[in-house]
Amino acid sequence: MKKVLKIFLIIVVVLVVFVLGFILTLQIFEYRPTEITILNVEDNLDDSSEYYVDINEDLTILTFNIGYASLSETEDFVMDGGKKARMDDIEGVENNLNGITSILNDNPADIYLLQEVDVDSNRSFNINQLVHFQDVLGKSSVLAYNYRCIFVPFPLNPMQMMGKVNSGVVTFSDFYTESAERYQLPGSFSWPVSLANLKRAMLISKYPIQNSEKYLVVINVHLSAYDDGTMRLEEMEALKEIMLAEYDAGNYVVVGGDFNQTFPQAVTINQDESYTYHYALKDQELWEAYPMEEDWFIDNDFSFAVDISNPTCRLLNKPYDSQNLENNQYYVIDGFIVSNNLVINNIETLNENFKYSDHNPVLLNLSFN
Repeated sequence: MKKVLKIFLIIVVVLVVFVLGFILTLQIFEYRPTEITILNVEDNLDDSSEYYVDINEDLTILTFNIGYASLSETEDFVMDGGKKARMDDIEGVENNLNGITSILNDNPADIYLLQEVDVDSNRSFNINQLVHFQDVLGKSSVLAYNYRCIFVPFPLNPMQMMGKVNSGVVTFSDFYTESAERYQLPGSFSWPVSLANLKRAMLISKYPIQNSEKYLVVINVHLSAYDDGTMRLEEMEALKEIMLAEYDAGNYVVVGGDFNQTFPQAVTINQDESYTYHYALKDQELWEAYPMEEDWFIDNDFSFAVDISNPTCRLLNKPYDSQNLENNQYYVIDGFIVSNNLVINNIETLNENFKYSDHNPVLLNLSFN
């Protein structure tokens, strides 16, 4: 009996030491970005008016959360109520990458805003997705990391653990980029969860305008998802501050990406302060994309560019049901916010049926006012 107890205690001690050692390792190697990081623009165009923004021409921008090319129609995701966090094989990731590439090529834009682009991550079989898109799009590009961890021990299933993650938001452009900066967003999950979690950020790119001292300022965002809503509010306050400062400086401002909040056009706030979503929340236990606050943006001369005729995101609690679409949970969380010195000519959620990602891309056409 004493021998069994001794073995049991040894096992417990070994497990405790291992867990503490692992947490200490995560602490030592935790990604700690500065508040503002100057970013390198790959393949930047020449500093020439030829490559400046022409306000006499329409501007087309596409935003697309590609789900690290691993959250296609066949997949679920553990944080949404599923069981998985990665595809079963590299061929699946490559197929999704090729499908996403076809969508981008079929919908040419001056600027692409992509989210959840993996650079070297176990969860996507270490494919450098940034290089892939650089090669096929032939545009300048800038990456802002928002997720870097030497090993994410989640989910607990060893075959599904994310492992090493290096991922971020990427902006591709046909224009000369005068500056690109990563702005760290406020808020954090509690320790030790924060050690292996995202460090959300804004990617702010500034493009000179021909015959002008003003800029086109494009902000690529991927805001928090699995908090209680508090972090999203903090992030929005930081975003508003940047937007207003740039607009007050006379610049043209476009914010695009995955807000993880329901756009005002897709929700009604009832008298009892409950919410009625355009794509109804089928079960109160499911993930909820809280409504985005509207009044501040209207009061400060910003407009929402969103198309609710198609959902922009599906819940990954199970694989996509393409036979009975009503079995899927949908959201409208991807789109744009633009300053009122820009005219929204067209906004369209491209219905790709979530074949290669859990998001649909959103395509915006603008003109300068």
